[in-house]
Amino acid sequence: MWKTLTYSGTECNNYLYFSFDADYFDTEKITAELNIKPTSVMIKKEPVPKSTSWKYQIDAGNKIDLVAYLEKLIDTFEPKAEIINGLKKKYDLTTRIQFVIDIDINPKSSTPYFGLNKRTVEFLAKTGTEVDFDLYKVDTIGLLEKTDE
Repeated sequence: MWKTLTYSGTECNNYLYFSFDADYFDTEKITAELNIKPTSVMIKKEPVPKSTSWKYQIDAGNKIDLVAYLEKLIDTFEPKAEIINGLKKKYDLTTRIQFVIDIDINPKSSTPYFGLNKRTVEFLAKTGTEVDFDLYKVDTIGLLEKTDE
């Protein structure tokens, strides 16, 4: 039962992204005003996705030090803080930094790590950006296959 909720596969694929979210909004206006091309866009439909989203994703793959990847995200969006705040107000948007982290169940593997330094916390506060974490188990040693037999 737990596999369907938290099991991600056999390879670590860590990533993080900055997103604008709301029911409906013109994602092309976000792109134009930020002068940043999103890595993905989702438009609200029934039954899913349940909201519209503009995302800029940075892939970390199987790297466990996520600090440098978070810094790249902050480097990209920190200079745009005033524009971000204007877009949020103009289009009634929320913003989020999402961490998607795979944790290897191999006891010899280290877990991913990151820190929210002062610069990051100040950016989050200045822009009213939420932080969310999705954590998944990854089985790089085939342990789950052995228990399923």
